[in-house]
Amino acid sequence: MDMTHTLLLLPHEQLTLAYEHEAAELQRYRRLTLRFLPKAPQTSRLLATLGLQCEKRLGQLHQVAVCLELEACIIRAPGNVAPFPIAEPHFFIVDEITGEQVIEHAIRAAMESKHFFEWMLNTNATPELHRPLHNFVSEKVGECRILLEFWEQHRAPAVAQRA
Repeated sequence: MDMTHTLLLLPHEQLTLAYEHEAAELQRYRRLTLRFLPKAPQTSRLLATLGLQCEKRLGQLHQVAVCLELEACIIRAPGNVAPFPIAEPHFFIVDEITGEQVIEHAIRAAMESKHFFEWMLNTNATPELHRPLHNFVSEKVGECRILLEFWEQHRAPAVAQRA
């Protein structure tokens, strides 16, 4: 059975899921920004920019919620969302290898986020949410591409230095 065609969410469920997901993404990017700040400020700036895009998407969801009179669905502020657990032994990135691993993890998380919004778009039955969700998917595709290109550009010199 194809879940895409069998599951339709109510507008308040869609808003809540999308908002909480993007708020968690914002927290993840904020945490990554701090982790890279001491050793790789250029990486930190990139991640901070991706976090700003999350804030923009949260604002768009808020506008849709106001339009649908469903503001209560997104009443939780992004700062109140429980952050992802940190399983790493060090908070700050201390070497190139750890930095590469963290960026690889960020790429996987960005791809999962893209898949989430694709699923949200494919199961959407609320006309007011179609355009924002469609834009979010496009933005998430770009986010994945940016992270992949960044990783490829910075991985090559690091591999050459180790050789």
